Amino acid sequence: MKIDTARFGEIDVNEERLMTLANGIPGLEHFTTYFLLPADDKDESPFYFLQSAEESGLCFFLADPFSFYPNYEVNLDDSTLDQLDIKDPEHALVLSILTVQGSLQEATMNLKAPLVFNTVARTGKQMVLKQEYGIKEPLLKQVVAQEGE
Repeated sequence: MKIDTARFGEIDVNEERLMTLANGIPGLEHFTTYFLLPADDKDESPFYFLQSAEESGLCFFLADPFSFYPNYEVNLDDSTLDQLDIKDPEHALVLSILTVQGSLQEATMNLKAPLVFNTVARTGKQMVLKQEYGIKEPLLKQVVAQEGE
């Protein structure tokens, strides 16, 4: 299936790569179909793009939060596991939305409300964690700490 995107032009996407976020993303609830694009061709980068299949201009820049915050914890309750039909933790993918204004060194990551995907069932949900994480945590925490010294 061909999908027109503002960022990448026309992309041929296998329907098996489409993800459904039944409730959408808060503020954008009416857009529920997306696909993940790794930021590099080798799938070695912690960065992804989440492109809407319904709105060409709707694309989120995401990152694997564990690559930048090794002690980050996401505890999925039974309701979320059931809703996403996650039976095996290996099928769960957790990504955080990035905000980049200027350079990547200044980017922030939303650790409070990650996106959780079932990579087998191709479902997803943005959830708000009970843990005390911020919505604008520095992506490159070590760089920010070194600059402050």
